[in-house]
Amino acid sequence: MNNFIKYFLIGALLVTLVDYTTAFNPNYLRWISYLPDVLIFYVGYSLLFALLIYKLGLKSKRLFIAMLIAGFGFEILLFKNKLYFTYPMVFITIPATVFIYGFVTYAPKWIAEKSVSENKKKLILLTAAWIIISFLAFSSNSGSG
Repeated sequence: MNNFIKYFLIGALLVTLVDYTTAFNPNYLRWISYLPDVLIFYVGYSLLFALLIYKLGLKSKRLFIAMLIAGFGFEILLFKNKLYFTYPMVFITIPATVFIYGFVTYAPKWIAEKSVSENKKKLILLTAAWIIISFLAFSSNSGSG
């Protein structure tokens, strides 16, 4: 299996898992209510970045800039995430976005290319950020019924 397909499959799975745990957990029925829209996003994001990385050859700074544009674009324009317009939450939301979109963009790449060991520290940092954000989201979503 080539890296394009590996990235796409790993990416779609990871985006699904990360989105559920950071945006919907534990409210499974709320997540279901957004189907099939969220599935289109999961597949679309993974396909977009598989194309950017493996067909257009984006690397380093350009890939990071594309990730920032996509992450903030989706969160602000498509999802209309109110936390970007809530002071002082925006100071937490911006770095959280960089960590989460960094995780779903780079982790599949490192796994597909078998370069996890070279990127171990970054992957640990991004994974830890995802776990912390998921825990905080779970805590706040649990009270909202």
